[in-house]
Amino acid sequence: WYQRRVRARCCQEIHVRARDGGVIVGRSMEFSLNLHSHFVTYPAGYVHDEHKAAPHCDGPATFTSKWKTVIFLGQFNGEWCESTGGGINNAGLSVGVLYFKDAAEYRDPASITQEECGNAIPQTVVGGYILARYDSVSQLKADLESGSFPVVYAGTDLGIVAPLHYNIVDNTGAALVLEHVEGVGVVWHDNTVGVLTNSPPYSWHMENLKNYPHFQNRDRDGFKYTSAQGEEHLLAPGWTGSGLLGLPGDYTSPSRFVKAATLLSLAPKPEDKQQAIVQVFHHMAAADIPHGIVHAAYSSRTSINWWTIIKDLTSRCIYYRAYVDLSVKRICLDDVEGGERMAVEVEGKFEEGWRSVEGEMRRFEDVVPVGARRAKGKL
Repeated sequence: WYQRRVRARCCQEIHVRARDGGVIVGRSMEFSLNLHSHFVTYPAGYVHDEHKAAPHCDGPATFTSKWKTVIFLGQFNGEWCESTGGGINNAGLSVGVLYFKDAAEYRDPASITQEECGNAIPQTVVGGYILARYDSVSQLKADLESGSFPVVYAGTDLGIVAPLHYNIVDNTGAALVLEHVEGVGVVWHDNTVGVLTNSPPYSWHMENLKNYPHFQNRDRDGFKYTSAQGEEHLLAPGWTGSGLLGLPGDYTSPSRFVKAATLLSLAPKPEDKQQAIVQVFHHMAAADIPHGIVHAAYSSRTSINWWTIIKDLTSRCIYYRAYVDLSVKRICLDDVEGGERMAVEVEGKFEEGWRSVEGEMRRFEDVVPVGARRAKGKL
């Protein structure tokens, strides 16, 4: 009952914790289809019942939001997608839902019994369920360990059984990766490195990091050798960046994981959440895919970076930019009012992504160089 389609998909999520305690999560969406993504807010108390029920169940297992949430939803064939790319809630919890091709396996929906119907959901709504019901990683982990977390069955979306895995981060910086691994079952790991990309499973990526212990953020001295006459020589590189020579730079999931983990490990710890937001935006830019660069095999579809979002779990705000409209916008849960679902499209118009500064220009002679001091009104 798995349907396969050839599409190009790449996603990435990272998180950092600033010295002031602020936790910032970065997420990008690279996909071969324009899903016309929207941010959708749900009020606390909202009853979720939109997902498809398993065949032997009278209806879907409903669940009620304990928290106000904002998630990103796409559209496909004139309808809203059932899957979400994740989001945040006003308890300061983040969920990232990333593609997990050729590695995921869920219960056959036909195997869900009547007794399980009340606590069984498709993988398409796992992200929304976690945001609706939990406020911390420790709370989620307790339910996973006790077996009270819902049974997850294979639901269809975008014409396929979407293979997904999940990255959950709370406002303490605790993080957990949840996966339904083919041939293994349900597994979860503490996400200590602060990165998740796509297939293979998280444990494989962490094992693969052992192959890359040599990167550093300082240039190397160069190639040293001793001649046959006993003279020592040093061939110093004539360029910067030699400490990162050989860092994977392609768009495969393993390479993106190594690169993101390396950059996070070498970057200075930001002083506050504002520095962290700027830093994470730049980290995410290292994986940005322009149009036409990555195609799925035997397909004309190309995967591009539709949007990059930065989730501030302390202030419960999302900063984001899209592919055409490159300006940074923000939506804060505390400022969203009302008891209804609200929505705004992520992408904007090109002309909304820049501003003219001619009116801000001054005479060159009136511009004081940075660092210069004024003394008695004079430089």
